[in-house]
Amino acid sequence: MHRLFVALAFLVLWSGCRSVSSPADAPEFLASDDPAMRSLPFSEAVRVGDVLYLSGQVGLVPGSLDLASGGIEAEAAQTLDNIQAVLERHGASMEDVFKCTVFLADIAEWPAFNEVYRRYFSAPYPARSALAASGLALGARVEVECLAYAPAAASPTSSGRP
Repeated sequence: MHRLFVALAFLVLWSGCRSVSSPADAPEFLASDDPAMRSLPFSEAVRVGDVLYLSGQVGLVPGSLDLASGGIEAEAAQTLDNIQAVLERHGASMEDVFKCTVFLADIAEWPAFNEVYRRYFSAPYPARSALAASGLALGARVEVECLAYAPAAASPTSSGRP
């Protein structure tokens, strides 16, 4: 009798674990519609369930691999504009962001970054980490990656793996 109970318990647990990894929760890889970005070896975002994971964004001028000129403020604004555009392409907005990670080439520029950040986010602010990083992509002063709540049903795109 004990073996039967253990076997039934195992089957219940095993079937429950299988439902967690349903096709609806499989990663959906979302490519950029910007030709300059499509040449780079990453997806602009990946949706898993109702969470949108954005790749790190730097202050690239759309359509090019050139950074916005004008220092940390201009780069930060372009970075956050780029994040906003990625979110909108995939059915989300800045209000849906719940976590950001900020990489700064010079941590002394953190106060200047925060001034720009406050123009894009308001209370309650997303959870956030900020750190200094040596050698950001393309010589950027700032890079930001985000996580956003974005139910798949609301997404205007469904491109699958690029």
